[in-house]
Amino acid sequence: MKNQASLAGQNEKQIKKSIGRQQLLARSGVASLYLWLGVWLCYFGVELHAADAAAAEETAGKIIRRVDVEGNKAVASGLILAGVHSRAGAVFNEELVSEDARRIQIMPEVYHVEWRVVAVGDQVDVIFTVKESPQIQKISILGNKHLKSNKLLKELSFKEGDFLDQYQVIQGGEALVEAYRNKGYYFATIRLKEDMLKQQGQVVYEVVEGPKVRIKKVSFEGNKALKKRKVKGKTKTRAYLPVFQKGRLDDEKLEQDCLALAGFYHEEGFLDAQVGYSCDFSEDKTRVTVRFLIEEGVKYRVASIRFEGNQKFSREELLDSMKLEPGQVLTQKRRVFAQRALGRIYGKEGYIYTRTPLELQYTDQEGEVDVVFKIEENQQYLLDRLIVSGNYQTRDKVIRRAFDYYDFLPGGIYDTDAAERAQKRLHGAGLFENITVTPIGDAPDRRDGLVEVTETRTGLVNFGVGVDTNSGVGGIFSIEQRNFDIANYPQSLGDLLRGEAFVGAGQQLRLVFMPGTRVTTGHIQFHEPYLFDQPYYMDLNLSMFRRWRESYLENRRGGSITLGHRFKNRWSVEASLRTEEVTVTRLDKDSTGTVIAPQDVQDVEGSNLLNTLRVGIGRDTTDMMFRPTEGYKLNVSLEQVGLMGGDFSYAAANAGGTLYHTVYEDIAERKTVWAGQISGSKIIDDAPVFERYYAGGIGSLRGFDYRGVSPRDGIRDYPIGSEYILLAGTEMVHPLFEETIYGKIFCDSGLVSEGPYRVTVGFGLELVIPQLFQMIPMHFDFGFPLLSDDKDEEELFSFNFGSSMSF
Repeated sequence: MKNQASLAGQNEKQIKKSIGRQQLLARSGVASLYLWLGVWLCYFGVELHAADAAAAEETAGKIIRRVDVEGNKAVASGLILAGVHSRAGAVFNEELVSEDARRIQIMPEVYHVEWRVVAVGDQVDVIFTVKESPQIQKISILGNKHLKSNKLLKELSFKEGDFLDQYQVIQGGEALVEAYRNKGYYFATIRLKEDMLKQQGQVVYEVVEGPKVRIKKVSFEGNKALKKRKVKGKTKTRAYLPVFQKGRLDDEKLEQDCLALAGFYHEEGFLDAQVGYSCDFSEDKTRVTVRFLIEEGVKYRVASIRFEGNQKFSREELLDSMKLEPGQVLTQKRRVFAQRALGRIYGKEGYIYTRTPLELQYTDQEGEVDVVFKIEENQQYLLDRLIVSGNYQTRDKVIRRAFDYYDFLPGGIYDTDAAERAQKRLHGAGLFENITVTPIGDAPDRRDGLVEVTETRTGLVNFGVGVDTNSGVGGIFSIEQRNFDIANYPQSLGDLLRGEAFVGAGQQLRLVFMPGTRVTTGHIQFHEPYLFDQPYYMDLNLSMFRRWRESYLENRRGGSITLGHRFKNRWSVEASLRTEEVTVTRLDKDSTGTVIAPQDVQDVEGSNLLNTLRVGIGRDTTDMMFRPTEGYKLNVSLEQVGLMGGDFSYAAANAGGTLYHTVYEDIAERKTVWAGQISGSKIIDDAPVFERYYAGGIGSLRGFDYRGVSPRDGIRDYPIGSEYILLAGTEMVHPLFEETIYGKIFCDSGLVSEGPYRVTVGFGLELVIPQLFQMIPMHFDFGFPLLSDDKDEEELFSFNFGSSMSF
């Protein structure tokens, strides 16, 4: 639809829109006449092939002795006969020969064709007589000033020396018009000189370029319910802006914008909305104002919701499963989400083929519709087998574990919701590029679950740079295999070089060395998620660490081993042994050589041995390993230092939890996620300065410098750490562009043993580039402390890029 104002305003636009093609075709009347005459002859001329009907009857049923062509000079006979189906030795078929003639006629090299049949004893010869098309002697473009001829000639599908094809010549003129319009010459016209084409075989286009048109302004009229910024975001037509916007007038784009705007209104509940447009040109035709004319109509609301065909679930159960309610505006999003919710409630019970089409029934009340779900339940299915396909490296058991985790097991109900959650969790492991789960089979009450995976690269060797405000700049060298198999030994050197060894069991191995300006680290990590194919996990870690602290140099060397067990109810318990040598050297001195580092630092100068035993319990109900959108994580642990010897004896208690909740989801299933976190730690007895708690920086209190919140001591108020720490924060993350760029707002707060309760608010960006850092985001945060202590070190901007780590 275009409303009356739009249609009235577009007379000039419609004329201008087609001026190029109309003038080209109108002024190419002779060429068009030749074209249609050729087609006419193609259809009827080939029928004038036999001397008379009696001669045709004489050839019926005879064998073809040969098929030949005559009249051709420049075109080889083999090329002409390549598309002919009649063959020597075959029975003569008049209809087939006529079709062969038509195939020859459509060749650009052939202007006209006739055929005849000649009896030779008890056989016949089929002869095609052709008249060749003339060749193009020259191609010229006249009158062009702003576009060079060599560029315009590239728009043509033919060149000098090609056989003349009238249709291609006309299409070439239209291509030239389109080339000019792409450069902003909206009124450009092309005229073909027919006399030169007919008499000399030359293709000559005469160009009238006209003025270059730019869009001066784009306006929206009639949008009362929806703000301009919303409707503007749905159109691609833009006013001219130097460097950034060309401001080109494009009729096709305008039509698409009208459809997009109307679709947007329909999605927002304006089911009767219609959109048109008009173009108002300046006197010199160099500027144009584009007006989108909107008839919003009434916004429709849900009068009632009805279900038809539901037997498994009552009306109340179905209503409770979805968020659509009477009185709400009937947006496209609510319709889609309601159907997804119905599919999910049926899918959980094994009704995998349930259909929930939605029908709108308009009521007598303006702006109200009844929503009717015509449910086709079909039947309930059990899961027979889980079939894994597409994994040429990864073992089946690695894939099956994710489905076992959500009880998607053979013999049970074919729970599509559980299958979907397992699919997301498996995808989050980073082993597969694509994962699909499809019910297959034809058993009466059972279906197999076909899990098809596309493996991705899991072995990585990285050279690069990592940067963050906590640790500074550091180089990165790492070897990582996320799908490691310690038992898959290479049978040959080729297995190792092709990456077919030490891969497939879902184990993780990481070797990292990161030299840096402030921090140098190195570690070897090994993770076994299912020890002996049981729900036990094991972590091994060997590490070295060197970092300049505020008043000393800290070196660490050591390792740890962790054993844990996962329970079906998502709880887990673990125990960890850690041994570490911590060396404190190069204490800060003044200009006279006197040590001015705090006394707590002086007390641990030299080598210090730590031996610890930690036991913990936790629960993880989150839906994904990376970027969870629902669920929570809990952990409580107690660490005893000195139980197995060492230079220190104390205990440390830790507890924390994080809750994730989706507060908004768009139709593309991109989610805005709120997260709330609280954690606390307390040292029992006396711990060395390098084991105490410090706050500040990414992962702690943004808006403060790394370790910038701490009790202080010494001449220069160096941080010496706290005996306890409490951190609480909340964050909202919203996708800005696909699943790559996220915006966030946050509030961090915390308490250490000295000073007031600190509070920070801020905003930031997260960038996720799987090709570079798998699912590890890059953080860019701006924090603004609201409550702080005079001695705290504040930091407005903090960032993390790459894989730098802070200790």
